[in-house]
Amino acid sequence: MKLRKLIFFLMSLLVAYVLISYASGGGKINYLQTVGSLILEKFNSNKNQSKLIIPSEKLMPSSLKDESFFNNHWESDRGYFLLIKNTLATKVSPSATAEEFKNLNKSERVRILYENVQQVSINGEDRKWVFVATETGKTYLGWMFKDQLASKHDFKLYSPYETWEYHYEQGEIKSHIIIEKSGAFTLKWKASGKGLFLRGEDKGKLYHFEDIIWAKKEDQDFLYNFFLIDSTNQLQHEFRFRNDPIKQAIYTMPKQEGD
Repeated sequence: MKLRKLIFFLMSLLVAYVLISYASGGGKINYLQTVGSLILEKFNSNKNQSKLIIPSEKLMPSSLKDESFFNNHWESDRGYFLLIKNTLATKVSPSATAEEFKNLNKSERVRILYENVQQVSINGEDRKWVFVATETGKTYLGWMFKDQLASKHDFKLYSPYETWEYHYEQGEIKSHIIIEKSGAFTLKWKASGKGLFLRGEDKGKLYHFEDIIWAKKEDQDFLYNFFLIDSTNQLQHEFRFRNDPIKQAIYTMPKQEGD
């Protein structure tokens, strides 16, 4: 990073934090410590980026819309993707001893841009290295093992053996899902914006891979409904929609006469 760009970056960070603190009514903040931490994070990111081994363009898809290349992926509004099975750190190169590159979270969406044909033996298991990017395919995320990713072929039918009902949002879409004990569900949704108001209803069945749940629609479109089952057996959003609200419907007993 050139000196002029670095100075501009540091000044922008400092101004942003001062304004945020002022607007929030402000407790005391150690600005130098905060900015210093961000600077260190930025330098570490640039350092790792320079060490990242990127496959030759000839080995990666010529188009991010190449359906044949991503035939085992899901396809969303942002592009093709697979799901991270469990939280992990990718590597800067296809080596178990290589430096870590990015931390990825369970149910985070990524896509494979290159798969190493040759397998390697790790603790007696044959595994394949893959080079992955974000769901859009435009930001590189480093190297990981292919078996650390879940595809649509890994999911099996799931029955919760109890009725679930949830209200949740995914961006501008508000949904209400009722899941039967059999795993069948009815999903009602609505969305509004830019002068439009849309609503619809979908039906389908639950599928799962370990504690990742997929509410698969009978006519699956680009909007997917993935959830995680937490330690209290409640559904939580997948990583992409982690900041959107989701809550289970709570029923109360009707009041009796004389109460």
